[in-house]
Amino acid sequence: MRIGVVPKLGSPQALTLARRVMEYAEARGIETYLDSRAKEHLTWHRLFTVGRDTLDFIVVIGGDGTVLRTLHMLRDSVIPLITIRYGRRGFLCDVAPFEYKTAIDRLISRDYELVDYIRLKASIGSARLPYVLNEYAVTTSGDARGKVARLRVLKDEEPIYFLVGDGVIVAPPAGSTAYSLASGGPVVDPRLDVILITPLAPITFCSRAVVLPSTTTVRIVVSGDSPDLIVLADGIIAAEVGPGEVIEITKAPIPARFARFYLRDYYVRLFERCM
Repeated sequence: MRIGVVPKLGSPQALTLARRVMEYAEARGIETYLDSRAKEHLTWHRLFTVGRDTLDFIVVIGGDGTVLRTLHMLRDSVIPLITIRYGRRGFLCDVAPFEYKTAIDRLISRDYELVDYIRLKASIGSARLPYVLNEYAVTTSGDARGKVARLRVLKDEEPIYFLVGDGVIVAPPAGSTAYSLASGGPVVDPRLDVILITPLAPITFCSRAVVLPSTTTVRIVVSGDSPDLIVLADGIIAAEVGPGEVIEITKAPIPARFARFYLRDYYVRLFERCM
């Protein structure tokens, strides 16, 4: 078995844990590689490049941002992620730092569940944006921050509503607990096969969250009287759009695949402060 380890580079604790994970995995007979970007922080005898080299699993040590950036770098590669949380936000990460030995032992004994989460893909004309697991957010920025976005939102060719506000979020189910939830969207079970649309601070009364089949093509048309907007892909600026431009969003052909050890803890972690 060959695994790669991707630590959060800005976290000394995550880097220290990465060494422990690699040393334990090697002791258990697993061929272990370190993310080449971390070679300035850690010394290891094997390196790999995310998105170029093929491995059996990738262990991500950090928070949700580290997981999402790793998925962006993987692009069309489907390599299962093992996620160890070591960050401020680690909802996507199901393994606690002190459980890394247990996770490696269970990996060797095949005591885990492979779970695929749908992602979304987007295009603006001929330009492709990165796949997302959390969301695409079309919103105002910079000089336009004091202005409102004006958008037509369509399901395939059928209009849903004309939206005036800060913008709109389009998310797969796994992203329903991220920016969409903070903006008033519903919690959607990550195993469902749907696309979620959540308006951002709408001033149009009829603009509400909508859940659509994953076979839908969501079209967002920037109105001629709207300011220039940006498109965020999992929180990273991916494109700028102006009046008259169209963003098309569909289900991505490649899922995000995770090796889950504590899958049944999803709602416990989500609502733990309500119990």
